[in-house]
Amino acid sequence: MNAQKPSTVIVWDAVGNVTWGMRAWDEYPPHIQAQFLREDAEGRARIQTIEAFLAPHAVVVHKVASADELDARIAEADFFIAHKVNVPGEVLRKGRRLRLVQHLGLDYRGIPLDAIADLGVPLAAVPMVNYLAVAEHSWALILNHLKRLPQTRAYMQRREYVDRWGLFPPGLQLARDCTLGLLGFGEIGRPMARIARAFDMRVIFWDVARFPEIEQAYSVEWLPWEEVFKQADILSVHLALNEQTHKIIGEREIGLMKPTALFVNTARGKLVDQPALVRALQERRLGGAGLDVFYEEPLSVDDPLHALHEDLSYHVTLTPHDAWQSVWTHVRDSQAIWGNVKRVLDGEPIAFRVA
Repeated sequence: MNAQKPSTVIVWDAVGNVTWGMRAWDEYPPHIQAQFLREDAEGRARIQTIEAFLAPHAVVVHKVASADELDARIAEADFFIAHKVNVPGEVLRKGRRLRLVQHLGLDYRGIPLDAIADLGVPLAAVPMVNYLAVAEHSWALILNHLKRLPQTRAYMQRREYVDRWGLFPPGLQLARDCTLGLLGFGEIGRPMARIARAFDMRVIFWDVARFPEIEQAYSVEWLPWEEVFKQADILSVHLALNEQTHKIIGEREIGLMKPTALFVNTARGKLVDQPALVRALQERRLGGAGLDVFYEEPLSVDDPLHALHEDLSYHVTLTPHDAWQSVWTHVRDSQAIWGNVKRVLDGEPIAFRVA
């Protein structure tokens, strides 16, 4: 009896998330292994290679790095997985054998839906735990600021509540009274907006592309670049870093912001002119900042941001680039995408289908 022919999977991933979490245990360095086990003592059993995860099915995985490379292989593919790439429709249409197309992440604008329809192949957009964790962290920084938790903590530590319980720190705000401005409306910006809806907030955003149907679904309003800075009470940065966006937020943009506004960055430090941000905070031309990322990382021990963080009157909160939360997020993201491949091979319905 002939062995079943392996299925062919083509992966085009600009970052690497599709396969990062599908390595063998021994491929992780010791400090990463230790972190896995700190969070889950039985965690080693959860770490699987693609081959082990999909067993008893056999697959051949080819990684491509360009549209030309994809063009050379797509005709043989049973599965195609993409992440943060723009797939040409004329290339995708050559995938006549495809049983499933997937995008890792809900922002699947790079997948041509007309080609998907022409092929009659299902499309799945798999949410990224990594990015959802960043959105949660961004909201933790925002609520930490609005509810003045650092000031309240110091008040409790000094035991001042004994004589003056119920003292309200100056500057307490309701989220619903604030306008949230998002720079970027992709994989992290969208859950940011979804959470804001729970607080009945006005949400404005800027992105290089417009998403009319998504704007309506999330009840958000696109505004020009400068207007987002001017109108936001909370400005949260969710842009990709590239040659065009390096230091895209500079002295001019920061100067447009309200003196009471909160600046939040959980994206990349090099998006921002950090000295300009520091000056605005030192001169109290901003209401505060929540920063998980910095221009140079790790942040130097004598950086002026530390002094701003330690003086509660500046309303600055720093975290050590840990918004993505855990090495387990990479495993969960990778296993989610490959879980759909397994479902198809097992004859089961796929998850996260969008077309």
